[in-house]
Amino acid sequence: MTFDEDELLSRALGDVGGRVRPSGRRGAEKGARRLRKDVFEVELVVSMPPQAAADKAEQVLSELGSVLDLDGNGGDPDRQVAGVVGSGVANLNPAVVTVTIRAASEGSRLVIRGAAKEGLIKQRAGEKAAKRIAAALASE
Repeated sequence: MTFDEDELLSRALGDVGGRVRPSGRRGAEKGARRLRKDVFEVELVVSMPPQAAADKAEQVLSELGSVLDLDGNGGDPDRQVAGVVGSGVANLNPAVVTVTIRAASEGSRLVIRGAAKEGLIKQRAGEKAAKRIAAALASE
């Protein structure tokens, strides 16, 4: 991965804290660094070529959240598309979703990874976000 999920999640939770209270940004970021992370991966095979799958993943992530600008793939043959989407109760818990696209014999193989911070109440926000993105990508 070319980015730090924990840092992205801390900033995203800081954004939520800043919307609730102007001084809440710093406290939310500090608290987020201490929370454990819920991570879930799901694999999906689609019949479209890798470039079309990457375009579809980018479209789905932009509709459900915001797409992250990754700094190239560093010569890696796999393509990655990542974004931050809302998950959990009322979509207030941000989750980082990464879609890794690999060429397969008949289309593309996608690995969808969802990661979100978990507090005392287990929301499984990373799992919910990954499953929601996978369902949207599966509906061709």
